[in-house]
Amino acid sequence: MSHSFEFVAAPPDLAPYLNSLYIWRSPDDRLDDVLPAYSGQMVVFGRGVGRMQFDGGEVAETSDAFFLAPLCQARNFSVSGPATLFGVSLNFRGWAALSSLSVHDYHDCFLQPEMVLDDSPAQAFAALGGRWRAGELGDRELLDAMTDVVRRGLSKLPEQHLTVIDRTLEWLSSSFKPELEELYEQLPYSKRQAQRLVAQFFGQSPVRLVRRYRAVRAATLLAMPQLPEEIEAEIREAFYDQAHLIKEIRFFTGRTPKRLQPAAGSPINDMLGPDGYGSVNLFGSGEAEQLGRSPLHDA
Repeated sequence: MSHSFEFVAAPPDLAPYLNSLYIWRSPDDRLDDVLPAYSGQMVVFGRGVGRMQFDGGEVAETSDAFFLAPLCQARNFSVSGPATLFGVSLNFRGWAALSSLSVHDYHDCFLQPEMVLDDSPAQAFAALGGRWRAGELGDRELLDAMTDVVRRGLSKLPEQHLTVIDRTLEWLSSSFKPELEELYEQLPYSKRQAQRLVAQFFGQSPVRLVRRYRAVRAATLLAMPQLPEEIEAEIREAFYDQAHLIKEIRFFTGRTPKRLQPAAGSPINDMLGPDGYGSVNLFGSGEAEQLGRSPLHDA
């Protein structure tokens, strides 16, 4: 499968809100794959058309410019190419500050620009694909224009809401099996309010989030060609058995451990890697030391 990802670091002023910027290119006439459970994306199709299957078998088609709401499970997609796609990967702070939409109500769906942005930035965003095809914008200029739209659309989040998002991410990053009570002790709300706000910002209950990020972390680590035996053992201990591990990774990433190996050549390997997935510290401090790298931090 031939494709390429070009990841671009988020501008410093937007780093608290974005994972990264990226350009994805595929020369193929048709590509079919699976997108893992993922944070919200702001997307421009310079050329090509994408389709994604949502609940009930519904297949939605992309427009020139759209938002992909955060995904709570893996989703089948296809692209008719050749294709060039420009993306801004929003972390959970970014989605909340830009869209003001509850992920509990808006997830696993495409949203048109006007659903997320005010009229002026929505119109500017919607026009970017046409401007790129007309030669008015180069690749990096288009990404710069997308970040300008983000700047215009961001609103200030209440400090307590930021606390919920950040502490939940830190809690998810702390272990394959973090204790629920530890999260509730860290949040400035009652247990019921904390559950409601976690669902608002992440789309799922804390229990469900543990399942999701345990599977994503396991998939990311198992995709590495040389994984220390100690880490592999820690991963397997986090699941009931091999069948449970395979089922969870398939549900949240669309892959089995065997098919996560880099030789598979799928876009999923890039998206689950350090450049593409920055919301949660996928490598705990102990794992990072064994792997010879610094822990990833929420971007």
